[in-house]
Amino acid sequence: MTPIRVTFLVNGTPDGVEAVRAHGLARKLDPERTRFLYRQRSRLSSAWRWSGALLKERPDIHYVLNTAMPGSMIALVWRFLFGVPYVLDTGDAIHAMACRSGTKAGWRLPLLWSLERLTERFAAAVVVRGTNHREHLVARGLRRVIVIRDGYLEQPSASPEALELLRHKLGLTGRFVVGVMGSLVYSPKLNICYGWDLLEALTHLKDLPVIGLIIGDGTGLPWLLKLATELGVADRIVFCGRIPYSEVPTHLRLMDVALSTQTNNLPGQVRTTGKLPEYMAAERFILASRVGEAALLLPEIMLLDFNHEVDRDYPARLADRIRLLQGQPDLLEARHALPILARQECSYDFLSTRLKWVVDETLTARKKK
Repeated sequence: MTPIRVTFLVNGTPDGVEAVRAHGLARKLDPERTRFLYRQRSRLSSAWRWSGALLKERPDIHYVLNTAMPGSMIALVWRFLFGVPYVLDTGDAIHAMACRSGTKAGWRLPLLWSLERLTERFAAAVVVRGTNHREHLVARGLRRVIVIRDGYLEQPSASPEALELLRHKLGLTGRFVVGVMGSLVYSPKLNICYGWDLLEALTHLKDLPVIGLIIGDGTGLPWLLKLATELGVADRIVFCGRIPYSEVPTHLRLMDVALSTQTNNLPGQVRTTGKLPEYMAAERFILASRVGEAALLLPEIMLLDFNHEVDRDYPARLADRIRLLQGQPDLLEARHALPILARQECSYDFLSTRLKWVVDETLTARKKK
């Protein structure tokens, strides 16, 4: 049996977005010496199954996707018992995000803080997806922090006929479509959910043929549905629910404008978010809050100031920019530069080269010890 060099511990299912990232980053690795373990059913059963696989295959290095159980704990155990190094790949400041969102039970917060700090402290390298996240961790004293942004998969474009058919099916024909894609998780503490700004912006645009499109699912969906009714815009918003990853590019191409709004706090500042590269690759005009990686990647015409942690005036400014774009469609031409930028900065051909370098450097350092 070929010795396993790298095992990806994916804190997600085989068809989830983290699995897409794992396989995308592994492109430049030897497929005969690379394995993927996914979290399925309970964390406990996954931990048992993973431990058995690792004892059998004895990889040289673990690559942990996300600071979560059981991946983080297993990586730490193998680091101390067997001396196997691991690389932590994290896209969020998870403890800060849990504190600010209010979605985690209070008694879990100290455990979450400990898990995050320990996993970062003993990693051979920490891979982050945003430049500000790297600066935050370096300021905390971590030495080997590498930025490998969220990526996207190149997929064939849908035919104009297929797009028109989908547009008609969703009731978008003849409308200026403003959309958002993401996990719809409601934050009790902040009282927001992805899409809240779109719904509120629509209240300022009732005189225009503007319609909202929300792609995704989660605990916040009922809250958004209720908010749409309360704001009187339920007839101006289409909820697609969760769609297969293979259908994402086609649905994104229905949007005239795609939104990427991050709160102006630590959780928002450290993120790239997976939606941003997807929007760019799909050649969508993006309106993003001037927070996190979007502020470094996008041109000025696509950025809007977002003040404080939750900016209740942001939807009005967003509506003003949408009104401008709907009235001056020539401004949308700025989107044509985005696919080139996406290929240069966020394609898995580029990102997997960086990942291979991280793996090679980690294993070389281990051999020198």
